[in-house]
Amino acid sequence: MRITGGKLKGLQLPIKFAPHVRPTTDMMREALFNKLVHTFGIENIRGLDLFSGSGIMSIEFISRGATSMVSVDIDNKNIAHQNGYKKEKHIENWQIVKGDVFKYLGDSVDKFDVIFADPPYDLPGIQNLVELAAEKLLPDGIFILEHRPGILFTGPLLESKKYGSTSISIFRY
Repeated sequence: MRITGGKLKGLQLPIKFAPHVRPTTDMMREALFNKLVHTFGIENIRGLDLFSGSGIMSIEFISRGATSMVSVDIDNKNIAHQNGYKKEKHIENWQIVKGDVFKYLGDSVDKFDVIFADPPYDLPGIQNLVELAAEKLLPDGIFILEHRPGILFTGPLLESKKYGSTSISIFRY
């Protein structure tokens, strides 16, 4: 896995995260970030990465100029991997939270410009993420959800694009 753009472009991430993690592919990340940079701009944003796994999405946002990122994951191995990379690369604007995503969304008072979520595809209540994320977005914020193709969501869907066995849906509030 490598960072696909920004000031950290080309850096390789060691594969030390949990074996059940399904990192977003390089091709999908490049396509998504090209869209985000050219359509919305991501410099100086505050972002939230839910079900953060390897942490690569948070690092991609930071590499491209995000002011701060918060990553939330429940797996100890993923958290250790992220903390190790954060320390190794001296990434100060990255907060890593070990915890349940739904509890975090319910308890946190923070608001974000962008929220990215890559939950397990068989996650019960995946449709609820759209509504829960909306409550944590700043005005004109966007929510990006990576999911299995064919799932229908309610909410202000801007775009949904399929990449093989994965889809990315973007909602704007």
